[in-house]
Amino acid sequence: MFARHALLLSAVALMAPAALAEPPSPQPVLIDCAGKGVSRPKAIQISCADGGIMVSDIHWTRWDMNGAKGTGNLVVNSCIYKGGPSCVEGQTMSYAATLSLGRPASGEGITALSELRLRFSDQGPAGLTSGTYRIDNPRRR
Repeated sequence: MFARHALLLSAVALMAPAALAEPPSPQPVLIDCAGKGVSRPKAIQISCADGGIMVSDIHWTRWDMNGAKGTGNLVVNSCIYKGGPSCVEGQTMSYAATLSLGRPASGEGITALSELRLRFSDQGPAGLTSGTYRIDNPRRR
């Protein structure tokens, strides 16, 4: 009987460190225009007010607590550059780009990636080769 209890106690002692180990870190999120944290979004709306700038068709190759990398298309409504009062009349232009999300910001049980960097495959809007956007949407629960 004693040997049986000793064996059981040994098995519990071996399992205890694994049971006490910290759970894996949650994945970072991007706070979208609705204020929700999303992981690996297929699209990112940059211009929440009028929808004039977004990244679409995103394919992520990395997504972790240090940042994210992927490819997609920057989609821009031409009204952004023409200064018109409304984007209804604008034309949509698309630019292939590599993406990186960074600048992790941690808060109450969440880490949000808050900076989007784009490097254009050919040439971006207004002849740019790269661009940086701050994603600072407020979080809503």
